Amino acid sequence: MATLVVPKSALRILEMTLDIVTIKANADGELFGGQIADAMGEAGNQLGIDRLEVLLVRTVLARTMESLGENYPSEVLQNHETRMSVSDAIKYLRAAIEWTARLQNSAEKVAI
Repeated sequence: MATLVVPKSALRILEMTLDIVTIKANADGELFGGQIADAMGEAGNQLGIDRLEVLLVRTVLARTMESLGENYPSEVLQNHETRMSVSDAIKYLRAAIEWTARLQNSAEKVAI
């Protein structure tokens, strides 16, 4: 069983991604799942964080989404054709933020 690597920058990336996603939602409260991944890349870029770290944080988000019942989180994060509700995006990001904060405040190890 492999260990999930969670970079120290994860919390900052996820928080900024949440801000960007909230701003970019359309008037109907929807966005494409791919916009979450794009916002994550934008956050990493603005924070001056290496692309590899952003990809590791994306894995954290995908695992969180999966734990909340999303069957194909990686596909959702690549989708620029099907809209999702911004409330779902916020739910996933907040859960990832909470999990990351707990992890960073403990010596907990997480297996994938």
